[in-house]
Amino acid sequence: MVSQALSKTGAIFVRDARCALSYPAYFHSQWVAIFVEVTIAYYLSMIVAPSSSFGANGQTGSYFTFLVVSFAFVTFQNNAMLSFAESIREGQTTGTLEAVLATPTSLSLIVLSTGLWSFTLTLGRVVFYFLLALLFGLNLHHMNWLTAGVFLILTIAAVSPIGVLAAAATMVFKKTGPLAFSVNSATSLFGGVYLPLTKLPLALQVVGWMLPITHALNGFRAAVYGASLWDLRIEVAWMVGLTAILMPTSLYLFARTVHRGRHDGSLGQY
Repeated sequence: MVSQALSKTGAIFVRDARCALSYPAYFHSQWVAIFVEVTIAYYLSMIVAPSSSFGANGQTGSYFTFLVVSFAFVTFQNNAMLSFAESIREGQTTGTLEAVLATPTSLSLIVLSTGLWSFTLTLGRVVFYFLLALLFGLNLHHMNWLTAGVFLILTIAAVSPIGVLAAAATMVFKKTGPLAFSVNSATSLFGGVYLPLTKLPLALQVVGWMLPITHALNGFRAAVYGASLWDLRIEVAWMVGLTAILMPTSLYLFARTVHRGRHDGSLGQY
């Protein structure tokens, strides 16, 4: 049973990788975009003085480090928001979705496997972000790698259910819809991407605190300055709790949309 699941997951991974690599111009443009973003962050940091607001764990931080962490980890949210829904949409337009769902494979395995290649690629992009930022002077001497690794996993786990919900919406409405745009906009405005959350009015801080990316960014920024998991136990507990609630909920709703599509014969429609 486990070997069959791994085999199916691997097949979906290879399919998505081949599809992505078949568009070389788009594939390579993603890496060029990273260079542009890191360069912009570097020059912006030259006009913004280091501050304790940009640091963590009692240390003063640079705006460059603040922005690099933001840009790198927002890619995880964007990936989670789009990869699942885009995979479903592609299956609808190419006519393969109905065939895949007709196989004796659990829906959770299908939907979660569709994001595996995208997350692997995104992880590579995050590594590239930091390697490139090191050339611009990023300081990782105090990095707590255990904390960073845990928050990387928590980030994927916490934001993936939102992507599954977007996939469920795609099953029904045949479009990715406004969910991804709304969440990404809220992240940019209230998630502490460009400014520390503490600089926002209290009401907006409450909104930002509810977003998973806020806790992910707080955790990784603190890891850069050597914070331990115990220091960040509130952030860890919040992200674990959110994942425990959203993951089964999102998979249930996706299953309901598939059942509805099978019942009314709309799985193959787009």
